[in-house]
Amino acid sequence: MVLSLLVLAGCRGLSRDRPITDADVRKGREGLVMDFIENAPPESVFEGSKETSSVFPIAVELQNKGASDIEKGLLVFGFEKTYVDVVSGDDERQEFNIKGKSVFNPNGDEGFITINAQAKKIGGQSETHPSTILATACYLYKTVFGSSACIDTDIYGIRRGEKVCDIEDLTFGGGQGAPVVITKIETRMLPDVDENRVKPHFIIQMRNMGKGEVISPEKDEENPDRYIYENACTSKSLDYKDFNTLIIKASLSGTNLNCKVSEEDSESAIIRLRDKEDLVRCTLEEPIGIDRGAYVAPLKIELEYGYTFTVSKDIIIEKILTY
Repeated sequence: MVLSLLVLAGCRGLSRDRPITDADVRKGREGLVMDFIENAPPESVFEGSKETSSVFPIAVELQNKGASDIEKGLLVFGFEKTYVDVVSGDDERQEFNIKGKSVFNPNGDEGFITINAQAKKIGGQSETHPSTILATACYLYKTVFGSSACIDTDIYGIRRGEKVCDIEDLTFGGGQGAPVVITKIETRMLPDVDENRVKPHFIIQMRNMGKGEVISPEKDEENPDRYIYENACTSKSLDYKDFNTLIIKASLSGTNLNCKVSEEDSESAIIRLRDKEDLVRCTLEEPIGIDRGAYVAPLKIELEYGYTFTVSKDIIIEKILTY
C-alpha cells in the first residue's frame, strides 16, 4: 500500500537577495533523514491485559534534505515480537513518496508516518521489560553532478599564447545534495592512435558520506518486479555483492563517456565501493582533433543507488501492579 503522508513543503528560507539556482539546491551530503516523534512511542507503556489497553502510537518524521525525489520508498517497523507488535489493521511495512529539494522548494518536503502498536504481557517475575523499536528506510536515490571541464588538446603544453582555460584537478567538499558524494575529478588528455587527435579522460572519485548503506539499484533476478535495495526492508537476505554497489553515467557536452570497468558493462558502469569509497575512469571514445585548441565543456555525472538506514527508540514495558 502507498501511505498518504502529511507532506509539508519546505518553504523556509525563500527570502534571498538573488534567485535560487540548481547549483544552490545540489549541495549537502544528506538524502532522507528521519526520527521518531517525541512521545511516539512513549518512553514507557503498560503491558497488555484484559482490563487495560496496551495500544500506543508510533510516529516517524521524514524529511528529504537531498536533491532527488523519492518514489515508492519503503519504511519498515521492527519489534521484539514476543513483547510488542503492530495492532490488527495497521501494517508494519509502509510505502512513501517524498520530494527532494528544488529551485521552488529549497528545503525539500517533510512528512509523517504513524501506526499503532500494542504491548504484550511480560514475564511473571519481572516488573519491567526494556524493548527497542526500529524503523528502517529503503529507497532509490541519485547524485547528480554538473560542472565545466577544461579540454586542452595540447597534451604536452608546447603551444604558445594564452589559452581559454587550464586543466586542473577539481575537488568538492560540500556534496551534491545526496549521501554519496563526488569528491574529486582529475582531467587527463589521452593520445589517440591518430597522433592528430586526443581523448578526454576523467578520473572520478566518490564516497558514501551518509549514515546509511549503499545497496544495488538493479532489479532482483529472482523477483523482476522488485529492486535489490527493497530486500533490505524485507525478510529476504542480501548477498555481500549487493552492498556498496551503484551505477554511474557520465557525459561531456551531451556525449556519453565510456565508464566501463568490465566487458559486461555498457557505457554506464557498475561500481563497488570499498571502505565506502572508490574511483572510476571515464573516457570520451570519439577523439577530438588537436587543432581545436583549449575550450570549456559541460561535464555531467549521475550516480544511481539504493540506500538504507535504521533509527531506533528504546521503551520500557511496565507490569500493572495491583498490590
